[in-house]
Amino acid sequence: MFTIEQLTYFPSVHTAKGYRDLITSNLEGVKHVLFLEGATHKDRQQCMHYFIEKWQNDGEQFEVLLNGLDRTNMTGVINRQLSSAIIDRTNHPDYSLENTGRSEQLIDLTIFTKATDLPNNSTEKIKYRNDKEQALQSAYKSFATGLDIHDQLEKIYIERMDFQTANLITTELIDQIFSHKSNQATDAVTRHRFLGASTATGVYDYIETLTNQLNKRYFIKGRAGTGKSTMLKQIIAKAESLNYQVEAYHCGFDPDSYDMVIIRELSTAIFDSTSPHLYQPSRHRDELIDLYQTCVEPGTDEKYQTEIDALTVQYKSYIHEGMRYLAQAKEAEQKLDALTQAIADHNKLITELDGLLKQ
Repeated sequence: MFTIEQLTYFPSVHTAKGYRDLITSNLEGVKHVLFLEGATHKDRQQCMHYFIEKWQNDGEQFEVLLNGLDRTNMTGVINRQLSSAIIDRTNHPDYSLENTGRSEQLIDLTIFTKATDLPNNSTEKIKYRNDKEQALQSAYKSFATGLDIHDQLEKIYIERMDFQTANLITTELIDQIFSHKSNQATDAVTRHRFLGASTATGVYDYIETLTNQLNKRYFIKGRAGTGKSTMLKQIIAKAESLNYQVEAYHCGFDPDSYDMVIIRELSTAIFDSTSPHLYQPSRHRDELIDLYQTCVEPGTDEKYQTEIDALTVQYKSYIHEGMRYLAQAKEAEQKLDALTQAIADHNKLITELDGLLKQ
């Protein structure tokens, strides 16, 4: 597990709408990107750990990109000060290598593997690849069923929601955050990430580490369907219109929804502080905004408690079922990795990678 105090987030996760990868915006502006493929998963991890230790010893800031299947592993590391990144290509297969040969290079680690071949295991490899894919598809199906149930839960509150008041609260919050001021930057970028992920071992987020250096945090409370994501979308749009750098964190369950926005130039974070990322204000300048108390018909929870409780139990059961399938996918991935040739000389590989990043 990572203990370093760096910017830590999920660039890609397994959701109710399949595998979603948002790494593209996070690599925008990075001049030197090494994409690693081939060899074993452990080999690729060791390459990234080398640069983490090197940059950490040099006192540099960097970003750790976590694996959405197993948060103890990485899919990449980015050093914006050096404009460099090392990315595990196997976790981002759909990323388009548009600048190959100039700033982005695909490194096949098989050229560094041991000369001796493993026994013929092509049949087993095919089996484990199929096992992993089937487990992932089953997970997506379970998550999708859970999302359908969650939509039913949302309907209860949407039908009893005062949207006019919600819009007024959002407008007042936007005015408070931005104070009608624009930023002078002309190269502002919105970087899309995931706040948390349903992984093979549970649901995780990194709100505390992502916001621990910020002066102002807004905790948005509410129920399903009470406009939390809509509020965040409007804040993102306003920040972009004023040329601020934005970190837009999507929901790891429903990737089309937002769970958090960070505008570091304003030292401000606004996030959905409800389960599974339930936090309470703990600092002097933390502020709570409760959309249920201010915008939903009083007594809704009590009136529909039986239905709400039943839907919540069903919804959570499918989330847990999906994560059990993710655990099966991880197991198949590990078995496949065990059949793959490992790197023979890590020092030679690291020397070459180090040289490529310095070019």
